[in-house]
Amino acid sequence: MKKVALLVLGVCMLSLLVPSTFAKGKKGAAPTTAPSDVYAKYDANSNGVLDDTEKAAIRKDFAADPNDALLKPFDTNNDGKLSDDEIAAIPATKTVDAPAKKHKKNK
Repeated sequence: MKKVALLVLGVCMLSLLVPSTFAKGKKGAAPTTAPSDVYAKYDANSNGVLDDTEKAAIRKDFAADPNDALLKPFDTNNDGKLSDDEIAAIPATKTVDAPAKKHKKNK
């Protein structure tokens, strides 16, 4: 009888632990990637690469507004221009949280 009681107690303890281990990975949706804000605005053909025309558009916009909050962080030498190296350092993607799944309400 003691063995059965210990076995039942052990199974109950395990059943309490198992759901909590699975829940750890499901707190929120896994992060995913999206085009960075610069690429979303300037990568006209959405190929993930800034071609010469797109780089020219970046340079033109930055020359018109050197305090542009989107582009200013990439002017690392603060000369008011974006060099090829500075443009190459612009990340193509950013990490974003996946949208939470909406649960349907039953009527």
